[in-house]
Amino acid sequence: MGFSINGKGYIGTGGAISENYSKTFWEYDPATDVWTQKADLSGVGRESACGFAIGEKGYIVLGQIADNGFTNDLWEYDPDTNSWLQKANFPGSKRDGAFAFVIGTKGYVGAGGNNSSFKQDFWEYDPSFDSWSQKNHYGGGQVISAAAFTIGDKGYVGTGRDNNLEYRKDFWEYDPAIDEWSQKSDFISNPRAGSVAFAIGGSGYLGLGRVIDTSYADFWQYNPVTDSWIQKASYPGGGNGNAAGFSIGGYGYIGTGGASEKQFWQYTPACLAPANLTTLNITSTSAKLKWNASSGVAKYKVQYKVDSTGAPWTAKTVNAANTSIVINNLLAGVQYKWKVRSICNAEKSAYSPVEKFTTQLKLASATAEATTFNVYPNPFAQSSTVSFMVEENSFIKIELFEASGRRIKTLAEAMLEPGRHEIPFDGQGLTAGIYILSLTNSSTIEASKIIIE
Repeated sequence: MGFSINGKGYIGTGGAISENYSKTFWEYDPATDVWTQKADLSGVGRESACGFAIGEKGYIVLGQIADNGFTNDLWEYDPDTNSWLQKANFPGSKRDGAFAFVIGTKGYVGAGGNNSSFKQDFWEYDPSFDSWSQKNHYGGGQVISAAAFTIGDKGYVGTGRDNNLEYRKDFWEYDPAIDEWSQKSDFISNPRAGSVAFAIGGSGYLGLGRVIDTSYADFWQYNPVTDSWIQKASYPGGGNGNAAGFSIGGYGYIGTGGASEKQFWQYTPACLAPANLTTLNITSTSAKLKWNASSGVAKYKVQYKVDSTGAPWTAKTVNAANTSIVINNLLAGVQYKWKVRSICNAEKSAYSPVEKFTTQLKLASATAEATTFNVYPNPFAQSSTVSFMVEENSFIKIELFEASGRRIKTLAEAMLEPGRHEIPFDGQGLTAGIYILSLTNSSTIEASKIIIE
């Protein structure tokens, strides 16, 4: 069982050689490559438990305990005080071999089994209220020892062994926004259980594992954008089931487990897609696109477009020293989406998952060529009037757009003298709904939302 908090890795519990059910707990510092023993888990020793981290706290839940028993207790670890605090028990039955992942500020735990049956129930833990909520059952059915990771705002789970004692390779995506599971491309290698999994940037990694008396060392990368798998360098420690793994920054870490005993290895991706995309300083005509740096990058390629089917992508290149770009000449009140990839000399990463933003509806620049722009009546059924004021000689262009950003037509395009101007707007042929009317001159873009009833 492993997780990471604030640049440190943590591994604990398990079926140790010196003790059947361990409660020891260790911290790894990648900066010094040093292990430090921390406070033992306050609960009973266990193996096949789940571990995850939310914010600056770690959590251990479930597991097999002495006398062939199982537990459903949950424990929170605080690295600042090196102490454990018992939290609300997992509401499902006692079990081991469950999977766990974290999305945002919530933890998710599901499946697993005990001596009587395998499970597929799935639960969300909210540390703010120390409470559990049941969610839709895991899409892969009743399984034990599946592997899981998180990319962006989605959770991913796959492999494992089912209640028919068959090893699995199916792979599923969970969307917490709609509480729904979607089946994705199968894990491309052999079916297995007890694999290790983690995410680095916009990619997931899954490998190792076992079937009966065979252990695997192969290692694979999952791209959520293309829903595809690519084989990566095999684990150097040899075939291994039930290893612990986590990621810190741009690196993955794998160790312990059935075959390797105490071996511990660092994995460095070849060319990693940028992560943590954010959009800042959004105006009606511009936005700042920002992402985390990736190691070994020569430059980044950014693509953005109006979030509408058929709209073309616009590409920009950014030097590796920068991890942001300001894009201009955007439409007001329109939703855009963007993505970015790393270019590492001869190799390119996959594109990151898409980030979306919406420009402000109206923002006039502080120039002499100001206009006052409105539509009346609004809403309207058939016709309306577009009224605007021009302060000095200006070239004016008025265009109509769908809410998605697709341009429908140009209403006016002319050089106009100072003064108030009005043009009729005929809504004939347009379906009821929301539209954007845009007025552009040489230095200003204004927009008005109109509703046709």
